[in-house]
Amino acid sequence: MVNLSKFYKLKIYNTEGQFIGQVKEVVLNIKKGRISFFKATTLIETNSTSGLRDVFRNSLGFNPEDEDTTKLKKEGVIDIPYDVVTAVGDIIIIDQEKLAQYQNVLKAQNDAKAKIPKRPQPKVSAPKN
Repeated sequence: MVNLSKFYKLKIYNTEGQFIGQVKEVVLNIKKGRISFFKATTLIETNSTSGLRDVFRNSLGFNPEDEDTTKLKKEGVIDIPYDVVTAVGDIIIIDQEKLAQYQNVLKAQNDAKAKIPKRPQPKVSAPKN
C-alpha cells in the first residue's frame, strides 16, 4: 500500500532525461482501485517576450544583436496517464513515446468535437401583453 501524499510535488522526467513537470494532483479510479493519471504543472513557452527586463532594455536603447532573446515561460497543467509511467521513486519517469501517442489521441478527439456542428439555439422572445 502506498500513501498518495508520496506523489505530490515529485518531479517528472521522460525517458530521454527531459524535465516534464511536477505532480500537482493524483486522480484515482475508485472502481479499479488504482491511479488513473497525474495532473502535472509544466512550463510552456509563450510567444510573448515582453517583460520588465525588456522594458528597461528598450527604454535605455540597449539591444545587442548577438543576445539571444528567450521566450517567456508560463505555467500550464498537463494530464499524464499512469499507463505511461515506467518508474516511481524519488522522481517519476515516463515513456515519452506513449505520452506523445496519448496526446495525439486527445488532440484528434478534440478536433473531432470541434467539427461537429452545433445546433442553433432557439430565439426566445418576450411575451406580448
